Amino acid sequence: MDKITHKVRCEQWANIIKECLASGMNKTAWCREHGISDKSFFYWQRRLREEAYISTVESSSLPAVSVPAEPSVDFVELRLPEQSAVSSSAFRPDVIIRKDSFSLEISNTASAELLSRIGGLLHAE
Repeated sequence: MDKITHKVRCEQWANIIKECLASGMNKTAWCREHGISDKSFFYWQRRLREEAYISTVESSSLPAVSVPAEPSVDFVELRLPEQSAVSSSAFRPDVIIRKDSFSLEISNTASAELLSRIGGLLHAE
């Protein structure tokens, strides 16, 4: 069936279904009264619903997103506050742990999580 014939038939079916719905009658009774096979009526209704669904899905699909071949990378310069030589050399560890050639200096401001991780590393040996 070519597209024009299909379109004309769909319009005819849609008009028949609209008439039936507008009558307020039971679909089977309406079909009997108008000399239409109820099997044909429900077939037309099913076909029109399928086509409506397909056209809705096709029209609501999102457009394809194009991805550039190489992603772009942006850099932002961040200025760090200047530290005086006095403040950087003012670190005084509260605890120093030495083992062989290893030395670990910890201040009292170290978080409990950091201390827990350090303890786990030391006990792993």
